[in-house]
Amino acid sequence: MGFKRLFNYMILVFIGGLGLFNSTKLEERYATGSNQELFFQNGIIISSAFIGLFLAAFFIELLIIRKRPISPPLVEKKSKKKTSVKKSDKTEKTDKTDKSSDKDEEIVTIKKELDIKSD
Repeated sequence: MGFKRLFNYMILVFIGGLGLFNSTKLEERYATGSNQELFFQNGIIISSAFIGLFLAAFFIELLIIRKRPISPPLVEKKSKKKTSVKKSDKTEKTDKTDKSSDKDEEIVTIKKELDIKSD
């Protein structure tokens, strides 16, 4: 999800830049010391703060992406103890269910890893 955030921050910095540009152009139109000039000077200050805030967030997100490992950490498999059953038919059935449950766990962990990567 890091690149999505980076893109959003870039858009917000661009919007702040537009606000800064509009405020500077509109400030030039009004007489010095008028209320309208002060209003647009406040717009310049707010737009500059907006740009600074989202540029900082952009660079922090870059640092977070760089520190994140490229491949997800390996998940340790849980070892299951097999219970001994007197009849051989029951042990074969439990072995088959253990194998299928191991496969199900592996599928779930792979899906979780893919979800982590996509974020």
